[in-house]
Amino acid sequence: FTPLLRHSLDEIFSQFSGNDETLSEEVVNKFLIKTNGELGRGGTFRHVTSILKKKNELQDTPAELTREDWYGIFARELSEGKWWQVVYDLEVCGSSVRSQHESNRGDQFYQGWLDYIYFARMACVGVQDALTDSERSRIYSDGDALPNEWHPSDHLPVAAIFSWK
Repeated sequence: FTPLLRHSLDEIFSQFSGNDETLSEEVVNKFLIKTNGELGRGGTFRHVTSILKKKNELQDTPAELTREDWYGIFARELSEGKWWQVVYDLEVCGSSVRSQHESNRGDQFYQGWLDYIYFARMACVGVQDALTDSERSRIYSDGDALPNEWHPSDHLPVAAIFSWK
């Protein structure tokens, strides 16, 4: 996780946890209702239900989610490509994983990193900057935004060069 995502996950975990160490099934259900509007729908619900069921089979006391379980639920959502769901869940509970920036003119704009390149048994020997220095200045200093006349998308390319180890 990025530091910002981990901070947001910790913030919401602490918000719902009574002891800052675990989440009871009742508390998790409150989170699920807040994010989904009801129980019984969504990937997060299915992941939570699966974890609690396994824990209930192994112990006599009511199952609770640990912080590591909490991270695992969201890691699974992200691994399924549901970054938008994670962002929504955290933001509807009052946290934000979006970096907010202000230009020199006072304009607010969003910056997020959603694309990654995963690799194994190779070495990354170079990466391409997504923006030139002048393009970056136009956005961060002058208040320009994407898409615009010089970049027709709000997505930037992610490119790297690899060599075999």
